[in-house]
Amino acid sequence: MLNRRITTALLMLGLFGVGVATLSCAAEAKFQDNFNVEKTTLANKGSNTYMILKPGYKLTLSDGKDTLTITVLDETKMVDGVRTRVVEERETKGGRLDEVSRNYFAVDKATGDIYYFGEDVDIYDAEGKVTGHEGAWLSSLKDAKFGLMMPGKARVGSRYYQEMAPEEAMDRAEVVNVSETVKVPAGTFTKCLKTRESSGLESGVEDKLFAPGVGLLKDGGFKLTKINVALRDTALPDSVAKTFKATFPNAEILKAEVEAEDGVAVYDLEFMDGATGKETDITADGTMLEFTIVVEAEDVPAAAMKTVRRAAEGSVIGRIEYIEISYETKNGRVVKLPETVINYAVEMIRGDKTTEIVVNPDGTMVEPAGWDDAEEQ
Repeated sequence: MLNRRITTALLMLGLFGVGVATLSCAAEAKFQDNFNVEKTTLANKGSNTYMILKPGYKLTLSDGKDTLTITVLDETKMVDGVRTRVVEERETKGGRLDEVSRNYFAVDKATGDIYYFGEDVDIYDAEGKVTGHEGAWLSSLKDAKFGLMMPGKARVGSRYYQEMAPEEAMDRAEVVNVSETVKVPAGTFTKCLKTRESSGLESGVEDKLFAPGVGLLKDGGFKLTKINVALRDTALPDSVAKTFKATFPNAEILKAEVEAEDGVAVYDLEFMDGATGKETDITADGTMLEFTIVVEAEDVPAAAMKTVRRAAEGSVIGRIEYIEISYETKNGRVVKLPETVINYAVEMIRGDKTTEIVVNPDGTMVEPAGWDDAEEQ
C-alpha cells in the first residue's frame, strides 16, 4: 500500500539499475510494469547506493511518540521461485504496536536492482491483538507480480511499479532528484535520493528520501534517528565490506557506527586484528579515510615522544594511537589529501580526569591537552 513504510523504506541504499519507463503517447511517461530479469541471478543479500539488504542492518525512525523500525533479518523465504531476504518493519503509534510487516526482497547482483516479492502483514488493535492483514500479497499468487523496489542506478524521471497485486497493492515510484541535502536527527546527508510514490488504487502522493550508504531518511513524518549495524563484516554495505576485508582479512569487528561527516556517510569500525586493536573510517563508497592502530611508547618517534612527555608532566600517559589519514570529507565530497598525514593521539590521565593530545612525528603539537574539558573516568 502507499503508506506501507518498509516497502519503499528500508534498505534503499542504492540498488537502482533497471531502465525505467518509456514515454507513452501521452505527455508523461508510463510506470514500468514489466521487468525482464532472470530469477536464477537474484540473491538474497547485497546492497547498493540507497538500500542495504544485509542481515543485522537496522534503521530506527521516529515521528513524535511514533516509531518505525526496519530490520534486515537473518531469515529468507521462497517466493515465486526466488529465495528472498526477509525485512521486518515494526510501527508503533502512541507507544503501542500498530503494525508488523515481513517484506521479501531479492537483489540482482549484476545491476544492483532490488526487487520486491511481497509482504505478510499483521495489523494490531489497542489490546495487542491481530485484527487484519491489509496490504498483504505475494508474487505469483492471485495474479500478483514482483516489482522494482529500488533501481541499482537512480535516474531522474524513472518510473516503475514497486507492487503489482491487483485490488490489494499497486504502489509505484518516480525518481525526482538525486542531489538533495537532508537533515534528520541522525545527521545531515548530501547527494540524497528523492522519490515520489503514488498508487494505482488510491489518490495522493508521498515523497521519501534516502541517503547513500544509509537508506531511508524520511518517510512522511518519520525521520531517521538511529542506525545499527551488526558486528560482522557481512552486515556492511558491499563497498564498505570489500575495502575492509581486503585490508584486514582476519579482523573481528568490536564496534560499528555510522555517522554523517560533512554530508557523507562514514562507517567507523573498531576491531581486533590478531592481538592488536585497530580502527578505521570507511565511506559508503568504500574509500578508507583513515586508519588507527594502538602502539607502544617505543614505537613513537623520539621527537614526538619528547613532546608527549613534556605535555604529560603531572599526568600518566595512557593509550597511544598511530593515525594515518589519506582522505577527508569536505562539502559532501571525499577528497584525497596531497600527501598522507600521520599523527599520534595520546591519552593523558590526571587523577579522575582524562584528555588527549595529538602530535606529529616531528614533535609538532597538533592538538594540546584540554584539561578544562577533560572527561572524568
